[in-house]
Amino acid sequence: MKHRIAMRKLSRSSAHRKSLLRTMVSQLLRYERIETTVAKAKELRRLADKVVTIAKESNLHARRKAAEIVRGDDLIHKLFTTMAERYKHREGGYTRVLQTGQRPNDAARMAIIEYVDRPGELRPARPPTKMNPLLPQAAQAAISSSTQRQR
Repeated sequence: MKHRIAMRKLSRSSAHRKSLLRTMVSQLLRYERIETTVAKAKELRRLADKVVTIAKESNLHARRKAAEIVRGDDLIHKLFTTMAERYKHREGGYTRVLQTGQRPNDAARMAIIEYVDRPGELRPARPPTKMNPLLPQAAQAAISSSTQRQR
């Protein structure tokens, strides 16, 4: 069982791992799609989603929290304008990890991580799923109105 295991160590010290993930989040914001190993992509997905969620708050405290993670003032500006506007109606799942195969020299499993709902994405986002019949009518109405606003 994986109780109390917070994240993958990626064969690095904690300072190196934090620096690596900060750099990868910044590069993902800049290019909106990067290729890396599957383990790094899965860890990056957690941090990249948190940064976009912080940006949706759009206040000074949120900017300072994002600046602890993202490197570069131009990327912080992009995060709080472009990305926050793009995902204002989405409640999570801002990134997608697509496995691509193995790296030739060491056979490491490779993946592409990208932001969803953007021009030029590899695979379009899935349409909203059907309503759960066990949900109360008020909850179904709220979900359907929020999905119609996204379109």
